[in-house]
Amino acid sequence: MNLGIMLHIIKKETMALLRNKKVLVGIFAPIVILPIIFYGYLEITKVTSRETEISKSGIYLEGDLPTFINSALLQDDRFEVLTQKDNADLVLEYALEGSKHQFILKYDFGRNASMRAGERIAPILLDFKEAQQAALLESEGLDFAHIYPTQLEYEDLATEKEVAGYSMGNIMPLIITLYAMISVLSFAMELSTTEKETGTLETIFSVPIKKSELVTAKLLACVLFGIAALTINLGVILLLLPKVMDVSSFGLNMGFSTFMALVINIIPLTFMGAALSLGIGMFANSYKESNAYMTPLIFVFMLPAYLASTPGLELNLGFSLVPIVNTTLLIKSVFMGQLNMALFSATLVTNTLFSIMGLVFMFKVFGTENILFGNQKGFSFAVKRSSIKKSTFIQLEDVYLSLAVITVLYIYASVILPGHMGIFENLVFNQYVFFAMLPIGIIWYLKASHKESLGLRAPSAMGSFGGVWIWLSAFSLSLIYQIIITPYIDFVPTLVELEGQLEALSPYTKFFLIALTPGICEEILFRGFALRPLEKRLGAKWAVIITAIAFSLIHLDVVRLIPTFLLGIAFGYVAVKTKSIYPPIVLHVLNNSVAIFLPEGTPISYAVLVPLFIVSLALGLGIYKKLDNVDNIKSSF
Repeated sequence: MNLGIMLHIIKKETMALLRNKKVLVGIFAPIVILPIIFYGYLEITKVTSRETEISKSGIYLEGDLPTFINSALLQDDRFEVLTQKDNADLVLEYALEGSKHQFILKYDFGRNASMRAGERIAPILLDFKEAQQAALLESEGLDFAHIYPTQLEYEDLATEKEVAGYSMGNIMPLIITLYAMISVLSFAMELSTTEKETGTLETIFSVPIKKSELVTAKLLACVLFGIAALTINLGVILLLLPKVMDVSSFGLNMGFSTFMALVINIIPLTFMGAALSLGIGMFANSYKESNAYMTPLIFVFMLPAYLASTPGLELNLGFSLVPIVNTTLLIKSVFMGQLNMALFSATLVTNTLFSIMGLVFMFKVFGTENILFGNQKGFSFAVKRSSIKKSTFIQLEDVYLSLAVITVLYIYASVILPGHMGIFENLVFNQYVFFAMLPIGIIWYLKASHKESLGLRAPSAMGSFGGVWIWLSAFSLSLIYQIIITPYIDFVPTLVELEGQLEALSPYTKFFLIALTPGICEEILFRGFALRPLEKRLGAKWAVIITAIAFSLIHLDVVRLIPTFLLGIAFGYVAVKTKSIYPPIVLHVLNNSVAIFLPEGTPISYAVLVPLFIVSLALGLGIYKKLDNVDNIKSSF
């Protein structure tokens, strides 16, 4: 992609959006509206709380109640004893059977007034119960305090401002999440439907630039406006919250780290909202029709956000894997100063994967002519295998979508399946199904060449030998990283998971589970299925980097992120240089085997690892440079 052209398009789209009054209102209106919402909510809460305290509960009494209860009800200004049952908030029936007092409270659980009446009368009945127990025990010559030594009383110390603060703490994550998702809708509609309605879309696409550059520039312009609007309004929120809520009383974290955590967490959602909005906006032929299409999308965004705003709901591993729900709960935990980095990482990865799916959908829409310029009759993404043409590699969008879907399925299966199968059965199932069978099946379905897509060709002996040195340099650098971070973490990161469970296994089983299976399956997905099409379209450098990032993210371990990324770079580089998947498989198996069977307590130090890294890297690069020169000489003849 031409960066200069894209920047020019982004500038053009930005200026067009800035000249649009609806867009400007969408950005700056919340700056005026949010203070009204905040202070209005606070005042409504105060008024509601005050009215609740002074309001009377109408009760109707049936039966000859004990003097204790009659006196308590008459002395309490909150109660009004009614003569008619019909208008009562609560009906209290009483009967005395021998020495047993029986009370029946009848009220409507769906009415606040009835619920309030029930809550008010309950302490009076409990006091009567205790008085009766004490009198009965005293008649038997027993001491009530000895039998019931504990007395429990409740006293609400929360001020009106604190009550409002707790309520606001539940709805603020909802407001922020929905604003992040929905704010981009208006920008996306202006960049898609409006241009289509005014007839300028054909002119734009007739310009001699790549369609991918134009679409990406539109997306980035939409996202930049969304992030700018969100940043402005987050700043307003963080300035207002201390004035509305007593943040010190319940430990709200309102610092710069809160702001950054919120922005980083919301960026993938903004991309997902922008991509889906741009894609769906292209189905409409008018602005009015676009509003009709966007309404269901808004509900899709709102439903999980409202679910996550339920009081008492907290972020856990399960919720961290559900888009929008995870963001809302994470925002809540950030505000309360309870940020968990593992859950933060899981949320970020999950939302990024779903954002990739949204981006693929958007590019598919912009690549379909009858959506852009037609009336969508007979529209199809050509997903039927009979309509797909044979090719050497699958399309770039299909690579991204497949990686995102496979990773999401793998994560979900890793959470759900351990409850239904053993941990090692789960590992084998996930590896062979998601990392091997699915990629091979996708290549078959999309009619691409398995041999070319996976790199199924014999490497040269010298190329394989050079790969060993490249792996050794990455392995030694990973150990150097381990030495560096060990003082700052509670545990030492390793290249192998499930160490405790592995102790009971035989060496052959360990090798099969931890070395051979991941070595084959993960390399099929990353250095075969994903690397080859990316290398064809983006070049070797970006293919290696992108697959290394995906390889490290799928392990969902923040501490091991860098070592896994380094190994991914090494395996990808070797795969590119040898033009074969077999050397990366062997090196991956070798890497995990060393991690399994390296004796515990083996000393590692800078004095050994630094020279090993330098020498092995120099040897590996030297071998491949020599092979490149030989290939160049051969190709010149």
